[in-house]
Amino acid sequence: MIPAVIRSERLTLDALLPSDADAIYRYCQDVEIQRWVHIPSPYSRADAGYFATTYAEDAASSDTLTLWAIRSAEGVLLGVIELRFEPVGSATVGYWLGREHRGQSLMTEALQALVEYALDPLGLDLVRIHWNAFVGNFSSAHVARGNGFHFEGTLRQSIVHRDHRVDAWEASLLRSDDRERQDGWPL
Repeated sequence: MIPAVIRSERLTLDALLPSDADAIYRYCQDVEIQRWVHIPSPYSRADAGYFATTYAEDAASSDTLTLWAIRSAEGVLLGVIELRFEPVGSATVGYWLGREHRGQSLMTEALQALVEYALDPLGLDLVRIHWNAFVGNFSSAHVARGNGFHFEGTLRQSIVHRDHRVDAWEASLLRSDDRERQDGWPL
């Protein structure tokens, strides 16, 4: 699906561009992104080029995936956020942010803007957004928790990453939920 342009106080979420490939390559050299995100390792310039062109184009023509670039007010690529659509008004969110942009609540702000759009009947009209991450990905968990996601538990060996099964934390946010920070997270 072609992404709608979404704006927040400091950010714009819009389409990924072929010119973003260099920044994607640079960001994906970070060991934390390689540790927590499903990307090739080692991550090559060809991988970044594929992601910024073919993957982004496939997402734009897909009914099951929407991909946004997270940009600063100046248009600098900071990271990526996506929704993978599931049947009957649900989607799973995934995101990453370049190392030098972390610690400024930018991903929390990006997710908040996306959640507002996605759950709005005049936006994507979703009723549920699902989040998951490998157990131990505290940064991602803090972002989801800060946006009101309700922790639902740990699924044992539910995700395959680098040819190994790993446990995953699971959480969700319903349209009817408030967006306040939730208790009950393993943080």
